Amino acid sequence: MSEEAASTTKQPAENSSSGANGLGVDDSTMEDIIDKLRILNYETDFCRAVRPPFSPLSPFYFSAPSSMDNPNAQFFYFTSLCAWLMKLCGNEFDAPGQFDDPNASSTTILAELRSMGISIPNIAPTRLKQGSGEAVLAVLSGLVNAALKSKGYQYEPTDYSLVARYDEMAAVADAEDEQGEDEIEDNVVIDSDDDDEIYVRAVTGNKPAKADADRPPTPKVDVEEWRMEVERVAPLLQVRPLAIDDWRSRIESATVLLKAVEKMYPDVKQMLERLSGDMEKAKDRIQKREQTLAQQFSDQVEDYRVKLRELNTSLDAANVAQQSVQQMTMELNQVSDLLDQTKRDIEERQAKISDTTPLIQVKEAVVKVQAEIKLMSLRIGILQNGVLQHVMKQTKARREMPTGDGNRIYSAEIMFS
Repeated sequence: MSEEAASTTKQPAENSSSGANGLGVDDSTMEDIIDKLRILNYETDFCRAVRPPFSPLSPFYFSAPSSMDNPNAQFFYFTSLCAWLMKLCGNEFDAPGQFDDPNASSTTILAELRSMGISIPNIAPTRLKQGSGEAVLAVLSGLVNAALKSKGYQYEPTDYSLVARYDEMAAVADAEDEQGEDEIEDNVVIDSDDDDEIYVRAVTGNKPAKADADRPPTPKVDVEEWRMEVERVAPLLQVRPLAIDDWRSRIESATVLLKAVEKMYPDVKQMLERLSGDMEKAKDRIQKREQTLAQQFSDQVEDYRVKLRELNTSLDAANVAQQSVQQMTMELNQVSDLLDQTKRDIEERQAKISDTTPLIQVKEAVVKVQAEIKLMSLRIGILQNGVLQHVMKQTKARREMPTGDGNRIYSAEIMFS
């Protein structure tokens, strides 16, 4: 009954986890993958089988973008591991190169998984080319399970039947908590006696005799002697870490490092020698190729030099022309300023010429002067008429008066005139 209840409680938990994540992966998927890869001895058969060797996986390498490697290196690790797992499953699959198209490599891996019959969710190739994430973990989980199955490994499901048993034990513990204080004290005494019995069995090595069911067994060791022995042995059992500046720790670490170096030296030496040879060969090929290219394109190089000299000459002439253009531009700006000033002067003069106010004022002054001239001419005419009347009167009087008086009047007229 308890096993059926446990199985029923397990089923919704699994369904909820799979429903929460469409790819069926969680935080512990990467650790499970690493454990299964260790069963397949991937550290020796895969990591060290390639040159340069891959480093062992960390618990979070494919869970998120790595801070140690770039996405291209992380994706290359993923494709190489997929190819190795496919070979373990019996499928010949060539690992994609590090500089191949990521989209094409992802599509090829997904097609190979479908041909192998491995059930994986519908994953887009663009999610695999990232080199990390849930899609990568889902693919690796399916491949490593298939590889273990091909090797004959089988996993038994976890038995959750103990869950109900633990619940029953918890219920019993709750019932025991309701006992009285006297029963609790008796249990404490019995537990201490059991500890003494265990100590006696550890020291003497003899099995204790069966005690009566009514009374607990009495210890055969003095409590004071036991306490003194514990106080004497306890300091000796303490683990004291060595100081950093202790010469013994340095020698031990140096010995460990020396052994590690001696163990790694043959492989590293072979790798370095191979790398040095490849570099020398590549250097020789590059030098020969450079010489061939130099001989093949010598005429083009000479033409290039001639064209380069002509280009420099043209650039110098262009610079001189540009300077002259700048100077002429400055002169043009000066002439333009003078022209603008002349235009403004002409406009001002035209404005002054077109203004008729002074002419109107002159006309009004002329009219006023003409009126004054007419008035003065009229006054002059009146005065002349008065003088003429006076002269006529004087002449008439002179004619009528005697000669002497007439001379006086005539002299007076002369003086008046």
